[in-house]
Amino acid sequence: MKTFSLVVGATLAMALPAHAACYADYRAQQQSPVRFHYGVAQISDGACNSTGAAANELRSRLARNGWTLVDVLSTFRDDGLASRRGNAGQYFLRY
Repeated sequence: MKTFSLVVGATLAMALPAHAACYADYRAQQQSPVRFHYGVAQISDGACNSTGAAANELRSRLARNGWTLVDVLSTFRDDGLASRRGNAGQYFLRY
């Protein structure tokens, strides 16, 4: 019976969909000299459906390197990652 329970449990675990990672694309700026960048960052799953929650996560990450978050443009899953890679350049998954 124990073996049967383990087999059923393992089968159910494999049948559940894996959670895709979540990302946000954003714009940030720096003063002295004034510079701007567009970037893509991985965010927590809990922030995936809210640009406001994503902004809260990104503000402190960017601030550590002297950047100020201007805005979060969107949040998305793995399927939107490849199309943004070229535009983000060196800021692709940096923060």
